[in-house]
Amino acid sequence: MSSGPRQTPARARSAQQQSDWLAREQRRRVLIIGGWVTAGVLFVLMIVYLVWQEAQPEVRPGQTIPLLSAAHIPEGTPHDPYNSEPPTSGPHYATPVEAGFYDQAPVDEYLVHNMEHGHIIIWYNCTGLSEAECTTLKNQIRDTMSRAGVSAVTGTLKLVAVPRPSLTTQIALTSWGHLQLLEAFDSNAILEFIRAYRDEAPELGAA
Repeated sequence: MSSGPRQTPARARSAQQQSDWLAREQRRRVLIIGGWVTAGVLFVLMIVYLVWQEAQPEVRPGQTIPLLSAAHIPEGTPHDPYNSEPPTSGPHYATPVEAGFYDQAPVDEYLVHNMEHGHIIIWYNCTGLSEAECTTLKNQIRDTMSRAGVSAVTGTLKLVAVPRPSLTTQIALTSWGHLQLLEAFDSNAILEFIRAYRDEAPELGAA
């Protein structure tokens, strides 16, 4: 009794090839679908991260100091004490000092006016340093000031560096309403403060 038509070797190979092709095609489709799913998940995660990052509060260097009166006063006129050391706002003389590096500090009332114009004051303290160490510190500050470029508003320097032996740290950075103390010289921290606060002041259009 016949058991039905027998499959020839050629037909068997053809059937096997068809089966192999179907298996490869299925794997290819799975890989394509998997790739698209992975790309979609990564895209969604990227959007979520960007939205989360945008929602984070901006972290700015230093601390914010409450603003005092910005009144101009005649030179030598007494006034209430400033509310930070070094000062960051308050009554001041009518004339600011020229931007640049100072070996002897102008009085605070001139420098406060500089800050009202959007200047950054770099206060440095050589107390406890040797003459060579103090010279190194001054050169480092000068170099950082040159790297900082100029104000985007006026095209002028708007940076002043002055000594302040009364500091409790080696460096203090001030702008109108902001203060940062640095235990040691840190060029990157100084540049970050400058980027954050230069030109951020009531009279930012003044040189």
